[in-house]
Amino acid sequence: MPRLHVIAAVAATATAAAAMSIDAAPYTVCAGEEWIPLEIHRDIEAGSALDFSLLGFTDAPAGKYGWLKNAGGHFEFEKLPGRPQRFYGVNLCGTANFPDHALADVLVARFKRLGYNAIRLHHHDGGMVKGGADGLALDPVAMDRFDYLVAAAIREGLYVTTDLYVSRRVEWRQIGVDRDGVVDNQLFKALCAVYEPAYRNWAAYAEKFLCHVNKYTGRRYADEPALALISLVNEGGFFMGWKRGVRDDPRILASWREWLAAKRATDPSFAPGVSADSLPENFPWDCSGIDPAVAMWTGELEAKMVARMKAHLRSLGAKALVTNGNSGPHYAALQLATDAYDYIDDHFYVDHPAFPEKPWSLPSKCPNVNPLAGDRPVPPSFQAFVRMLEKPFTVTEWNFSGPGRYRGMGGILTGAMAALQGWDGMWRFAYSHSRDALGDADVKSPGYFDLASDPLAQAGERACMCLFLRGDMKPYGDGVALWYTPESVESAVRNAGPSWRDVAWSMRTGSCLSPEGAGGLCTYRRETAKDAAAGLPTAGALRFDRERGSFAMETPRTCGGFAPSGAIAAGPLGVEIAGAPATVWVSSLDGADLPKSRRILLTHATDVQGDGAKYADEQMKTTLEWGTRPLARSGSARIELELERPEKYAVFGLSLSGARKERIPACVKDGRLCFEVRTASPRGARMFYEIVR
Repeated sequence: MPRLHVIAAVAATATAAAAMSIDAAPYTVCAGEEWIPLEIHRDIEAGSALDFSLLGFTDAPAGKYGWLKNAGGHFEFEKLPGRPQRFYGVNLCGTANFPDHALADVLVARFKRLGYNAIRLHHHDGGMVKGGADGLALDPVAMDRFDYLVAAAIREGLYVTTDLYVSRRVEWRQIGVDRDGVVDNQLFKALCAVYEPAYRNWAAYAEKFLCHVNKYTGRRYADEPALALISLVNEGGFFMGWKRGVRDDPRILASWREWLAAKRATDPSFAPGVSADSLPENFPWDCSGIDPAVAMWTGELEAKMVARMKAHLRSLGAKALVTNGNSGPHYAALQLATDAYDYIDDHFYVDHPAFPEKPWSLPSKCPNVNPLAGDRPVPPSFQAFVRMLEKPFTVTEWNFSGPGRYRGMGGILTGAMAALQGWDGMWRFAYSHSRDALGDADVKSPGYFDLASDPLAQAGERACMCLFLRGDMKPYGDGVALWYTPESVESAVRNAGPSWRDVAWSMRTGSCLSPEGAGGLCTYRRETAKDAAAGLPTAGALRFDRERGSFAMETPRTCGGFAPSGAIAAGPLGVEIAGAPATVWVSSLDGADLPKSRRILLTHATDVQGDGAKYADEQMKTTLEWGTRPLARSGSARIELELERPEKYAVFGLSLSGARKERIPACVKDGRLCFEVRTASPRGARMFYEIVR
């Protein structure tokens, strides 16, 4: 589930009316010369330039090479030693986890053609159980649909990850408290660490799920090697529910008193400034003002809880790799708990919404500014320091959220960072929160997260796959590591990412619990970490221009970048952007370097909003109403591409299914193929083009 304390999210304190300046006029997106209707096709035409199953990212059936393991800080299959494995997938949420059998087959085939080799099944646990005294009985109808979806994914070579607690409804009386109502889900996560009945409830559900036999595979989930990765508790951590009951719950306070009393029994002078009778009013994202004792307490609880939960899974025979703590803040004391994790996981969002009036209801706000401009660290550089260098690293939720105008750059930026840092798995949040939105019939306005209704976000996936999953961009070797020392735990309560975290765009980075765990990188003591004397690269294969708010990158098989307007020079690709800010890139589809490739995909991504979407002003920072069908912002780009024998190439505009629609006029100038792409075409908006010899 997305968290409210996220990168680039702003806490809104005023109503939408107060947020508008006196002179600002509401802005409504309407179809016309500036906004062009997009004809939606969610399924990809076999063999087309958008059919990424041809790139060979899957090897069916999933699980054929045995269990996944950590080998030198990266994933490997036990039957394929010496071959690091990467995963790229998408989240399914809510009822999207329970399609009927026919729709499950369609969905899995779609995912394979989109290029995914993994899925994350999320916010599913509430839909799996039915009523009863303990609320833990599995619903046979829901499980049949879930099982079939998992079996279909395995058949097509898609690996699965999930969580053992997300948002399942737990009533107070089901955990032994004589009280009406439902436990806040964030409070329940914390109670699992301190209150035995809550832990037993978690353990009972985990057993029911992992020991359930999928009749379509014939295996328990505990015995399913394609269920390779498991998060114990999604977005746990005390701070997430600090003001949702954690701080004032008597069971939490009792744990704090007991822990503090034990420390003071050994050392009467321990933490003299903290009270045993209360906890801090706030637990902010940056940990400012939090006493190290509070952080140490939560870190020790996390470590004990994870060790106990992991032992429970192993007692059931489950061999999947296990993680936890994927929401931050990643302060020093909490990092000690990662020693029990098999891999490290995290989540990040750019332009995550904030809600000034009512949670998850309009109006909503987001910064909606160019993340490349100004002096803010360029995302996702923060996550480069979350990784503990001896373990594989995944991001099971990430998004440049809607209605952000710059989300088109999300795929290429995130793919570049994941590739440069040698991460091991990425899952976009989300494909859909509803099974009703999985077909072409239900076309809605782009929203905050779902790719099924956001063609712009879906377009960015292909850049991420080429750079990260295919490995077009090679990882850095040398770099720096933040060393979490004993002094860090005792004195430094900080987020993992230092102020100079943009260094992650120039060298390999991560964190470690000892110098031996730094993998040979130069170590900085976390509590005294100084500037690593490097920041955003301005020359070379990856380069940023803060003044323009642009970037360019070039690899042998994928080149491109983003600019508000004007030129992008990226290896053999030259672009001149006009009309609207755009992300433009080309990728070879046949594996050859771009100048020799006989089939190339070009993407020209501006912005996509809903027809009739209403904002407080043209800056689109405050959303007042969602629209209906998707519209693409009109823009153009002049393209020059260096190719061998450019006169032999043709250029075609593609629909969102990959079907060729019209031939684009092209010429040869100074040995380069030259043509212009425009969002507006005679048959609606265009984002994709095929360059073929």
